[in-house]
Amino acid sequence: MKDTPIDPDSTYGDEPDEDRRAVRRDLDLQCELVSHYSDEPVEHQVTDVSPFGVWIDTEMPLHPGAEVVLSMTPPSFGQELTVFAKVARAVTGRRRGDRGPLGMGLQFEDLTHDEQAELTEALIGIPPKLKRNRRPN
Repeated sequence: MKDTPIDPDSTYGDEPDEDRRAVRRDLDLQCELVSHYSDEPVEHQVTDVSPFGVWIDTEMPLHPGAEVVLSMTPPSFGQELTVFAKVARAVTGRRRGDRGPLGMGLQFEDLTHDEQAELTEALIGIPPKLKRNRRPN
């Protein structure tokens, strides 16, 4: 079998996992969050993005169901994206099944169809997030 370099503009890795609606793209992107804990924006790092949400690495994840306002500028999006989002998953390190970095998954709540299509287009060519090998319980 011949090794062939991967074309960064190809659709390689554009098929989502069985349990996901879309491919999560591996990004290191600064964002700001406003929540009921702080009226002032708090900076965080987004480490993956899909057209439906983001993962944020944070030492202090909010509880599932918490509502936030997220602002970020995805590459090739051309403008700042500000959306309402809800915490869909939180990894606090306190539960036995918590693995990986502390953080939270946010699900976009009010992204318009046009914004979602534009974000999907902007993410093409960005490598997918690699799966982590899970340790047995």
